[in-house]
Amino acid sequence: MTIDRRRLILSLSAAAASVAAQTPALAQGWPSKTIRIVVPFPAGGSADLSARLLADHLKTVLNQPVVVESKVGAGGNLAAGEAARAEADGHTLFFGTNGTQTINQSLYRKIPYDPAADFAAIGMLWEAPHLLVVHPSVPAQTLDAFTAYARANPGKLSYGSSGVGSSTHLFGEMFKAATGTDIAHVPYRGQGPALTDLIGGQIQVMFPIAPDVIAHVRSGGVRALALASTRPSAVLTGVPLMPALGHPDLVASAWTALYAPAKTPAPVVERLRTELNALLASKAFIERMNQVGIEIRAMRADEFEAFTKAERAKWAKTIDALKVKID
Repeated sequence: MTIDRRRLILSLSAAAASVAAQTPALAQGWPSKTIRIVVPFPAGGSADLSARLLADHLKTVLNQPVVVESKVGAGGNLAAGEAARAEADGHTLFFGTNGTQTINQSLYRKIPYDPAADFAAIGMLWEAPHLLVVHPSVPAQTLDAFTAYARANPGKLSYGSSGVGSSTHLFGEMFKAATGTDIAHVPYRGQGPALTDLIGGQIQVMFPIAPDVIAHVRSGGVRALALASTRPSAVLTGVPLMPALGHPDLVASAWTALYAPAKTPAPVVERLRTELNALLASKAFIERMNQVGIEIRAMRADEFEAFTKAERAKWAKTIDALKVKID
């Protein structure tokens, strides 16, 4: 464990100690064994980092081991299906995403869970908007200049995505429809290879999220032209917002939230919600996430429910218009 991470864990633990001391004792003596957080991401990424910091926090305040289990595959459906089928006793949690909870229901012909009925939402952790980035060879410094250039050169530009049906693909198609541009789609096996080709100039455009590209924006390897958000970014300051530039429907983000299986006892869900909110309010946690391009976004339970319903409707409409389906 590095010194920085040790300091972070200690500071988060101290901040949560007073909250934990005031929380009523839970029925059934929960937790009574190791808690596992099922994560649909490979180890090493920014989402995995936030899941592990959450696990460290819960381990401290709940006095039980908390482990992160990575289960990658089928766009998150494998992890979500496993978590949905787990015993609803508070010892299995799920690190859900916009994909598993709002996109996959419309994208896949069949998924092994119901994102609304099979989970109890504890709360959102963070949100990262998509953005338009281009290779420095593209002669456009603004969104308007880029759309004009793309319209003048139909089919000559290519954008990379992390695969068919990924949010980087779906938002790319949303962007094309909204701006009347013809940009060829090149699907890759993951975000890494696509970024490598963007930096190398094999493709000219991408629509990633900030954590995936922020280092390259800061170094000048790619140019950020606009964010698909209604809120200015704390980590990409100065990048203009697509809605403010005349495209109100170009709002899209990736996000993560903590869930428990449906029918998990309400006192357990409330205790977890209290501890999650304590972590999200921690200055140390916020600063650590900002370093890797992640912005914390906490919501009340009713706000998150309304947000999720709107996200499902938005992506269902987009996927239906694109006629994209995965078996």
